[in-house]
Amino acid sequence: MFNEENFITANFIDNERKTIEVLLKSDDGTAVNPYILEYDVDNSICQELLKLCSLDQLHENTYSKKQEERKAFVNQVKTIAQKEGLIKHIIEEVNPKFIELMMDFLLSNKKEHIDRLFNFKIYLFEQDIVKNCKDQSLKSAIRKSKTPLEALKIYIKLWESHKL
Repeated sequence: MFNEENFITANFIDNERKTIEVLLKSDDGTAVNPYILEYDVDNSICQELLKLCSLDQLHENTYSKKQEERKAFVNQVKTIAQKEGLIKHIIEEVNPKFIELMMDFLLSNKKEHIDRLFNFKIYLFEQDIVKNCKDQSLKSAIRKSKTPLEALKIYIKLWESHKL
């Protein structure tokens, strides 16, 4: 069913990470066909997929797709807001409270900061240094981090090893 010739990509399509969408080339190579399957390591079709795309790669693909969708959504909202006259100019200026807020975010275990951890991890994975990293264990460690500070520490470790 899945092979190197017809496999394009795969990612989870639900928050529970139980359903996978696999994109496959048609036999003649002129179309892309989606195939939906349940993530079940005991299922032979799922095992076949995992030979082509590891679980870590599935998570990375999902992360990247969500990131792309978020960017498209933000751009669409900005475009609508500008057309509707709700915003005239987006200022890319650093707020004077930025450092205070950043330190509060990194050093606090407040629930609202933990809730923002996912977005922070997305930001880290957007960075070229993480995108180009071949060390899957460091990428996985960022993904599994429980606090913003832990994610940042792993990112810094990756950054330092890259600079060497």
